[in-house]
Amino acid sequence: MKKPFSFTVFLLAVMSLASCGVSYNIEGSSDISGLDSRMMYLRTRMNGEYQSIDSTEVVHGKFGFSGSTDSVRIAFIVVNDANVPLPIVLEKGDIMVKLNKARSEWGGTPLNDKLYRFVKSLDSLTVQQQDLEHQYNIAFMDGEDMNEVIPRLSRANQQINMSIDTLVTHSIAENFDNILGPGIFMLVTQAQQIPQMSPWVVEIMSKASDSFKNDPYVKEYLDAANYIQNVQNGLEAAPGATSAPAPEVQPVAPTPNEMAAPAADAKDQAAEEKADAK
Repeated sequence: MKKPFSFTVFLLAVMSLASCGVSYNIEGSSDISGLDSRMMYLRTRMNGEYQSIDSTEVVHGKFGFSGSTDSVRIAFIVVNDANVPLPIVLEKGDIMVKLNKARSEWGGTPLNDKLYRFVKSLDSLTVQQQDLEHQYNIAFMDGEDMNEVIPRLSRANQQINMSIDTLVTHSIAENFDNILGPGIFMLVTQAQQIPQMSPWVVEIMSKASDSFKNDPYVKEYLDAANYIQNVQNGLEAAPGATSAPAPEVQPVAPTPNEMAAPAADAKDQAAEEKADAK
């Protein structure tokens, strides 16, 4: 004899599955002595602002987070409100994090492995650009012919810029339909002072999937960038953005490579010192 169908049991089962969300487990270690006994926070962006969803204390170089979220998310491990948080993907599986003096490492799950490779590649290109600045300063101080040095370093810098642009745009495009697409977009654009409809942003949006375009951060960024563009062009603000305060307008929109480009302060200072010596 068949048992009668119980709608209550079915409903409870569905609610149980829905409430589970995405479970994550983060196990971390550190060889930085100054971190012992300090608090770490796991923060993610919700409703337009960053909120702490978990905290832990570093004990004998060990720390950890575990819990669940309603969906796969980009989060940040922050040490006592440090200015350089560690980006991480909250997804199912065991996530390993190592905070070392030289560099940080993380992985163990598919999206975290991909995110780490992206950050590692971007850091490597940034270091190469910083080395170009070092080469410039050495050549300047040694009295080399700057008419030869500058074109050579400019060509090298252009190649690195192209590599950064390619890395950023390809990494976002190949992850349009998972959290890494908008996550990498967020990591890159947050380096800007204000949102900009840069050429690389326009290119990405021209081929982006609906899920990428509908990501809350991406939508918020585009609304603000379009508003600023309208202000620059002397046009009426875009619908839905008229209540936003008018931010300071900058004439040139940075590209991903410009965000990683070395500052010119050291070059200017060296030039002034040489002029004063004369």
